[in-house]
Amino acid sequence: PTAATPTTTSAFDSESAGAIVDQARSAMASAGSVSASGSGSVNVPNVGKVTVTEDDYAGSTSGRQILSSDSAHVRSADLPSADTLDVDGAIYTNANMAFWASSFGLPESQAAVLANKWVQIPSSSALYAQAAADLTLSTLVPDLLEAASYHKSGGRTVDGVPAIRVTYMNRGGDGGPTTIDVAVGGGHLPVAVNTGGLDLHLTSWGKSVPVAAPQSSVPLSNLLPPGGSSGAITT
Repeated sequence: PTAATPTTTSAFDSESAGAIVDQARSAMASAGSVSASGSGSVNVPNVGKVTVTEDDYAGSTSGRQILSSDSAHVRSADLPSADTLDVDGAIYTNANMAFWASSFGLPESQAAVLANKWVQIPSSSALYAQAAADLTLSTLVPDLLEAASYHKSGGRTVDGVPAIRVTYMNRGGDGGPTTIDVAVGGGHLPVAVNTGGLDLHLTSWGKSVPVAAPQSSVPLSNLLPPGGSSGAITT
C-alpha cells in the first residue's frame, strides 16, 4: 500500500522519536516559561468521569495552575476545583473539599479543614511534590516526558504549526498513555500534549507572567498537626 504523505518535510522528520523528545525536552528547559490551557474528560478518583478545564503558567522559578471541573451527573460540591501557586518554591493552594479528597486522598475530616482557604504547604510535607507538579518548567518537563520508549506517529499540523506527534506511556506525574506534538521548526518546542484525556495546548513560550504570593495564607501545620488528625499525612 502507498504510504500516507507526511504533512511536513525536513531533516527533523527522519530523526528517531527519542531524539525528537530529547530536543523538545532541551528546548522546554531553555524557554524559561510556557502557558498551557485546555480541557478533557478525565477520571477523577472517588468522583468518576468529569470534564476538567486547566490553565497553567509554568515559569523557571514560579508558576500557577487553575483547575475546574464540570459534570451533569455529579453535584457541583463534589467536583474538584483549585488554584495553586508556586512562588520561588513556596507552594500555596486554595481548593475545595472535593479537590483535597480526590487529588490527595485525604479523609473528609482533613479535607474539610483545608478547604476554601489559602494553605501554605512546606517542602517537608508529603503533599508538597504533588502540589508543586507542573507549576514550574523544572517539574513540568519530567512530569510530561518520562517513558521507557517513544514512538513517532507521523506529521500533522497543530494550531497552524507543522509538528511531529510522539506517543508513549508516560511514567511521570501525568502518567498513562500520552501524545505530544513537537514543532518541526524553530527550537522544536511542544505545541500540544494529551495525557489522561486532558488535551493541553502550549503557547507563550518564553513569556514571563508574574506570580505573587496570596496576601493571606495559613501554614499547613497550623491546620493539621504533624501526621494529620488521622495520621494520614506528615506536615
